[in-house]
Amino acid sequence: MKKLLLISLLSVPAFASSNIANNFSYIGIGFQSAKYSSEALSPYFNDKYSNDKKKTLGGLYIDVNANLVDKVFFDGYADFATRISSDVDTWKAGLGYAFYSTPTLSVPASCGWVNYHAERDSRSYSEGAGYCKVGVKTQIANHWLLDATYQHEFLDESKDTLGIKNVFQFGRVFGLVAGFKYAERIESEITYQLGMQFSFH
Repeated sequence: MKKLLLISLLSVPAFASSNIANNFSYIGIGFQSAKYSSEALSPYFNDKYSNDKKKTLGGLYIDVNANLVDKVFFDGYADFATRISSDVDTWKAGLGYAFYSTPTLSVPASCGWVNYHAERDSRSYSEGAGYCKVGVKTQIANHWLLDATYQHEFLDESKDTLGIKNVFQFGRVFGLVAGFKYAERIESEITYQLGMQFSFH
């Protein structure tokens, strides 16, 4: 009976620590596959190149958040996607605030700057603009976090992105990530992400 009680007490903090909806300090890294519809790559190359059929680019991503003070956090992200002769790289940096925050549910928003750099056949083009993002992070189950976001980028050809990120948490620090993004610029873009996330409390 004493052993059973001891095991029960020890298991409570272990399960509770897996609720990370209010944690804004983490690093995520992984692989991504980006599928661009016909003509979708055109604005990234300043209309000097246009894919006449669907094209898939693969690469890596890094997703960084850091809690600065109280409910204010740094929002950072970078990736690259490539396929032999074409490359599209992205980075963004901004500040965010959690308007509502509990261990099982939070509502954060952030704004900052996003930059794209594209290269093809020795030609390159870069562009940048402000962005704003709002989301909802909620614990679906004890070790499963769902992070749903909407982001608008104020580019000359504006871009809207809906994102879903699943984090399957193993203990307090380590988690596996499965993500999906659907974006619209002039045509649709679909991105799948698989990776790891390390949370810092």
